[in-house]
Amino acid sequence: MARERTPAEQEYRATVNHIAFSMLIFEALFTVFGIVISVAGSVLDQMAIGHIWKSLIRELGYGVLYACVFVIPAFCFYLFSQKQKNVQVQCETLVPAETALYLLAGLAVIFATAQINAALVGFFSVSPVVVDNVFGTQVTTNTQLVLTIVTTALVPAFVEEFLFRGVVLSHLLRYGKTTAVLFSALLFGIMHQNAAQLLYAVAAGLVLGFIYLKTRSIWPCVLLHFFNNFLSLIQAILAERLPPATAYWALAIMQGMIFLFGVAAAVLLILRQKADHSEPPVRAPLALESDEAARGSASIAFGRRVQLFFSAPMIVFLAVCVLMMFLPTLLTLLLF
Repeated sequence: MARERTPAEQEYRATVNHIAFSMLIFEALFTVFGIVISVAGSVLDQMAIGHIWKSLIRELGYGVLYACVFVIPAFCFYLFSQKQKNVQVQCETLVPAETALYLLAGLAVIFATAQINAALVGFFSVSPVVVDNVFGTQVTTNTQLVLTIVTTALVPAFVEEFLFRGVVLSHLLRYGKTTAVLFSALLFGIMHQNAAQLLYAVAAGLVLGFIYLKTRSIWPCVLLHFFNNFLSLIQAILAERLPPATAYWALAIMQGMIFLFGVAAAVLLILRQKADHSEPPVRAPLALESDEAARGSASIAFGRRVQLFFSAPMIVFLAVCVLMMFLPTLLTLLLF
């Protein structure tokens, strides 16, 4: 016989279901988005307009549609949870002095995970995703480069952070920091629907969630997300525009410098934490800013939070994402 849920557990389960329904809407929009982009690309190729205008229409159209894919589910979440107390997204511009150190250390962790991810992809012979522009052609001109930076680095940084840190993480935090960061990172990783970067995306979600907690602001997360996307784009540009040997060493030096600076930042953070350990905190932890939040977190055990998170709507969303993740491989095996 199932145990009766406490009021806190009922509220938590309702929040999880609202997130799951919003994610299912995201999944539907994401699928439609892919179809629209494919059709629009074919139509534009047949139009008798200049190459620059084609690039402008393609990239700006992509950016607007991509933003809608994330903003609409966030709006739907607030509609679903009108009867619940919504949590305000932390948008403080006055961030802790050590924020730059968190960003450098976080970027190093993401880069290190990317290398592990790449090694696993090679070991399991998973086809990596080639970084091209949104309609499948490589970024070759400076105009295309600027447009691609906006649509594949800047726009995703804003809208993805708003949904996954601003909405998902913020509303789970009142029930416990650990599960909030873990589950928001899981959803962030699996929503990319790419088996070749699942580990990397989940690790990035963990880092971004940690930074959101530490800085009490979404803006450092947006900045780190943008910088990570931007560096990935720069790697693709170097590989495209430089001779293979030169590109290899340029990428190796760039990644090595980022990793070294990140390790140095992590060491400084550890030293600062030890030095400040005996001093009282200036600001309360993000998840415990009110007595209500503290009671909500304390009244639901960790294991119970994990159990309640995997509701039927959430399981459906996760299953759909896994199916879409491996669908190309399954179709290839069946058809060829």
